[in-house]
Amino acid sequence: MTIAQAMLRGALALGCFALITAGSVGLTRALTAERIEANQLAFQHRQLREVLPEPLAQLEGHTLLDGAFRLPEASSLGHKEAETVEGWRAHQGNHQALILPAVSRQGYSGAIHLLVGLDQNARISGVRVTYHKETPGLGDKIERRKSDWITRFDGLSLESLAPSGWAVDKDGGAFDSFSGATITPRAVVSAVHQALLYVEEHQLLDTVEESSP
Repeated sequence: MTIAQAMLRGALALGCFALITAGSVGLTRALTAERIEANQLAFQHRQLREVLPEPLAQLEGHTLLDGAFRLPEASSLGHKEAETVEGWRAHQGNHQALILPAVSRQGYSGAIHLLVGLDQNARISGVRVTYHKETPGLGDKIERRKSDWITRFDGLSLESLAPSGWAVDKDGGAFDSFSGATITPRAVVSAVHQALLYVEEHQLLDTVEESSP
């Protein structure tokens, strides 16, 4: 066998190996893509259900996710300018709800992402933190699995507290702060209050009532 033939054979073998590898990767991705998407949707559905009023907490995933709508002026909820952001409307019988994604950029270690659920009377049905990088053992008490602090918002409306009450106790407000981590709860309280103001300003719950059957 000449050197040229050996080089050609090696190139062909390498090419075949590359094709087989690429085909295997493509096939694996195709087979798992649907499962990954289904898992992502299921996770999103679980998060949304956690902030819904009790009468709507058992809504099927596709029903809830189909209620997505584009939020106007989402930067007022802490999102970046010109970013397309969706909220969710849900209704069943006489029960209605609105879920908003809010972001506080005043956290100790960066942005804190939240879901804020409201019933048809503009009362908070639930708040959950969906993403943060706050200090473990201190700021992470905003997570429901770490403490029940986040449930302090349940049942409150914009009129439940004076404007000054929407603050942590160290600032004269109605919400407990964390020892050694005041910045984190302060950021969450501010974001939730802003979400309530946003709903009132844009009359989003009025829109929900008009769209009900």
